[in-house]
Amino acid sequence: MLKGIAVSKGISIGEAHILDRSKLCALKQTINSSNIEKEITRFRSAVEQTKKQMQETKKKASKIAHKFSIILDTYTLLLEDDILVKDTINKIKVEKVNAEWAITETLKKSLLLFDKINDEYLKGKKDDLELVVNGVIKNLLGYNQNSLSDIHKPVILITHALSPSDTVSIPRQYVLGLATAAGGKTSHVGIFASALGIPGVVGIKSLTEKINTGDQVIVDGINGHVIINPEKNLLELYKKKQSEHLQNEDKLLLDIGKPAITNDQFHVKLMANIESTHEIKTLKKFGAEGVGLYRTEFLYLSLQNLPSESDLYNNFKKAAQEISPYPIVIRTLDIGMDKQLSSKGTNDEDNPALGLRGIRLSLVNSELFEIQLRSILRASLHGKVKIMYPMISDVQEVITANLILDNIKNEMREKQIPFDEDIEVGAMIETPSAAICSDQILGEVDFISIGTNDLIQYMLAVDRMNEQVAHLYEPYHLAILKILKHISDNARKAGKKVSICGELGGDPLATLFLLGLGNLDSLSMDPHSIPHVKKIICQSSLKDAKDFSQQLLNLSSTTEINCFLTGEMRKRYPLSFQEG
Repeated sequence: MLKGIAVSKGISIGEAHILDRSKLCALKQTINSSNIEKEITRFRSAVEQTKKQMQETKKKASKIAHKFSIILDTYTLLLEDDILVKDTINKIKVEKVNAEWAITETLKKSLLLFDKINDEYLKGKKDDLELVVNGVIKNLLGYNQNSLSDIHKPVILITHALSPSDTVSIPRQYVLGLATAAGGKTSHVGIFASALGIPGVVGIKSLTEKINTGDQVIVDGINGHVIINPEKNLLELYKKKQSEHLQNEDKLLLDIGKPAITNDQFHVKLMANIESTHEIKTLKKFGAEGVGLYRTEFLYLSLQNLPSESDLYNNFKKAAQEISPYPIVIRTLDIGMDKQLSSKGTNDEDNPALGLRGIRLSLVNSELFEIQLRSILRASLHGKVKIMYPMISDVQEVITANLILDNIKNEMREKQIPFDEDIEVGAMIETPSAAICSDQILGEVDFISIGTNDLIQYMLAVDRMNEQVAHLYEPYHLAILKILKHISDNARKAGKKVSICGELGGDPLATLFLLGLGNLDSLSMDPHSIPHVKKIICQSSLKDAKDFSQQLLNLSSTTEINCFLTGEMRKRYPLSFQEG
């Protein structure tokens, strides 16, 4: 059994088809001075060819998953980036090397940009960037690949990596499931596999060396497992699981419009995390009651220049109108050392996760922050819009941000520019200091939202993107459960709303515990997770959830907590939790 990362739920069983998508090896070659301009022209032609291929892929992609269209625009712009293009040309000139080698070297520099982005969702795009550059190298080499069009029977697709064009070319009628060696939780492969309903697992090292074409394979997109040539008993077990999963998925969508209300009438709003307005169209399909986290970072990553107030306003206005009458919570910029912000006075940092990011960057670059706030305020006239400050570590940051917001409101009043005078302002609680002092922060905002991804990382001093320590990232560590209870208690005392917008909010295993905190207003998650979380809430009572949460908090170790939590949830909700 091979362990990877589940990116698209479901179970598929079939014959393996190995697709050669290994990384190309670019060899270093020295060129004559007389051939430098010719080499640069060859490089530019390959870049332009890759851009055209991206746009062709985008046309196909928009019919399947709107989110990916935005990502492809970002990739096209990355091919115009100073580092990728100008630095590569400069390397060709100065070092007199071939274009393949030059772009491979400058790619390493570009990948550092993604390391310095703070949102893990965006940071996970590194594999995708490598695939884009690999596309340029393939065009330089005139590299021909075996095609997905060669597949004419049902198979499990096994490969090192899939390029964007590969992914949208997947013959859905023949590909039952897929597994890749490269990729992470947020890579484009997962977006498309989920949109197409193909069970998928990524991030299995040396995958193609362990499986041969023709092997019988099980892809478990629920638990993140790939099983090669299973024994008869195990095969029959998975066939049964496959059937049960399909039946359960169909049932989940039957009452999709029904709100998440416990059997003792406690309502928890289930909302969606998004990063583009294109996603709003699909939210109601999964029963979302609004957007609990609108990541605005893509608006900065997908443009060559910083977005103007007009750009932001039009985007936020469209989002507010499309999600209406439900609310949308717009998070101000949570980005660190990105290329587009380098002109704003930022410098390289050894540890960007602890550096100038989130509200810190906004308060240093007040002009950037003011443009965001004005655009959100203007958009608030067109729907139920809320503002949320990220990466708060001290109450003074909230006070300062609110003063800036108040000044902008006064200016807009003087200019008779209308906005929602009752717009709510919230803070993300994602640092230990904010969690411990959440009572003070609650005194300055209308609501708080717990960003569990960063909070867990900072509390446990574990970077889950670092494979050396990722196993230490324990969402159900007793310290995490206790700090969540502490924050929730403070919110209840302050009479303020509390929501959760990190991954924990969309994990059905955590639902009963979070419900048991007692005053949870909303959970915000990937839209696909909403039906699963809703089912558990509707089958539960607030009273039982509180008792359950207290039992967890009384345990003494992470091992005890995980065992109790898994066992109890399987016992209480057997159809929602299959044993892996």
